[in-house]
Order: sequence, then structure tokens, then C-alpha cells
Amino acid sequence: MTALKYDIRELQGLRRRLEGNAKLVDKALGWATTAAANKAATLISRDLRDTYVLKASDVRSHLRIRRIERDATRALLYTGGRLPLEQFSPKQRWVAVSPKRQVKSGPRKGAGARRRGVSIHVRRDRGRQLVAGGWFAKEHVLRRARKEDNRSDARRQYGPSIPGMVAHPHTIEAAQQMVRETLPNEFSGRLEYLLDQKTGRT
Repeated sequence: MTALKYDIRELQGLRRRLEGNAKLVDKALGWATTAAANKAATLISRDLRDTYVLKASDVRSHLRIRRIERDATRALLYTGGRLPLEQFSPKQRWVAVSPKRQVKSGPRKGAGARRRGVSIHVRRDRGRQLVAGGWFAKEHVLRRARKEDNRSDARRQYGPSIPGMVAHPHTIEAAQQMVRETLPNEFSGRLEYLLDQKTGRT
């Protein structure tokens, strides 16, 4: 690691050496972690969107990156749960209720019965897929809690999670390497800025 004015690996020593300004060490660390995490999140988001049909904002809203307490130069990816299916480009479409069921009255008499369904596009290398038993309403993809009971509760449907999509070791390692390179520089620069600001040198 390139020698920096303030070494992130010596947090306790910096707190003792700076005495009355010790709180600035933690503030600089928080700023630096956020900056490094944002860069890593951008890298992961770009990688995911090469494979999955997602918006950058959807990836970022489910991705969390935190510093590992025992190693100040690294970060660990903490992610939320599964992504709701409406984030995978849902489209309404007509779906046959049953190939053998016939409509007994109305303009479609004699034709097969249909209902409004919904399809989604999850991966770019695959086509759209129908959500079995699902439909799209109020900006959500829904399905009955019990398929055989049309009066059962309508429940929001979810797809893969960020951990499930970020499965390639290269992606995680690239993000971690970015943090290892960025975090120390961000910390040193931000702590120097805070100390200069405190002493009136800016």
C-alpha cells in the first residue's frame, strides 16, 4: 500500500495521537467507507445489468456494503432479500384459463376462456417468462396464496436476490479489490480535510 499521511490501519493510534480531534477519525472513516462502497456498488450494478434486466436504481436500493471491523482496509457485502418481480420488466398478457374450457356466453362464446396474466424478463440471455397464476396490478406482480382458492389472499411475488445474482467470484473479488485500493486513500484525504478545516487551514 502506498504510504499515506494518515494510515487507516492505525485507527487506534490515530485516535490517541490526535487526542481532542479523535472523533474526526471516525467521521473520516464513515465518509471514506461510504465513498468506497458507492464505487464498489456501481461496479457490481454494472456487472449485474450485463446479465439481468434491471435498472441501476433497483440494484443499488438492495445492495449494502459495510466495512469489516477487524480489517479496516476491506469491506463486506451485505444485501437485502429477494427482488420483487415488478422490477423485472413486467408486461400484461392474456392467458388461457384452461385449453378445454369454453366460454358459454358473450362475444367470445365458444372460444377458450382467458384471464389477464403477466410475464417478466429476468435474464438478458433468455426470453420472457410467464408468472404462473400471477397478474399485474397496482404496480405489483401478485398471485393467490393458494392456487386452487380464488378467494385466498393476493401476495406480492419475488424473484432472485442480489446474493443469488452476484454468484461469480470475479465480480465480488473485483469489488473487494476496488475497496482495498480506494478506502485508504479516501480515509487519508478526508481526515486531512477535516483536520485542516478544524484548525482553520482551509
